Amino acid sequence: MTYTIPYTPKDTQIKQYPLILNDMIKSAYGDNEEFLEKMRSSIQSFFDSSMIAREASAKTALKNTRAKLYNLLTWSMDSNGMFPPQQDVVKYAESWVVKLFLEAKNLHLDWIEPNVTANEDGEVVFEWWHDKRKLTIYIEGQNAEYVQVWGDTIDAAISDGNAKSIEVCRSLWIWLVG
Repeated sequence: MTYTIPYTPKDTQIKQYPLILNDMIKSAYGDNEEFLEKMRSSIQSFFDSSMIAREASAKTALKNTRAKLYNLLTWSMDSNGMFPPQQDVVKYAESWVVKLFLEAKNLHLDWIEPNVTANEDGEVVFEWWHDKRKLTIYIEGQNAEYVQVWGDTIDAAISDGNAKSIEVCRSLWIWLVG
């Protein structure tokens, strides 16, 4: 028996693998619900553990970035009233940059280590430069906002928006390095 996977982008295919495997098993072994449920559980466990392994690998690759992030927690409020980021903001920033890293790797695009800092409001700030393009991400609470800059003069084009969804992150990274 052959099973053809219709063409879809790689990330969509990966998300569909448990469903595709479920259909393959169902067509091969029939409608035995108890057996199918055991197989579904095994398939989902495999894909969940695969994602955990990918995230662990990403965290290793992002060792320097993560160290800079957690160093922000050691900052203290200065005489200018600059607040250090809160721990939950740093944890969200770590999660966000890991997802962006994994997305860049899925797209087979280069990774550029970001500049990591905080602003006066306690937001975590990531900055990347590539040629005449600059991408800045501001992490505040559980939200991510971006600013894109094309060019290096006063006439540079600027765009901004929300960078919480992986689809937006993907398009930002493709714009920066693709």
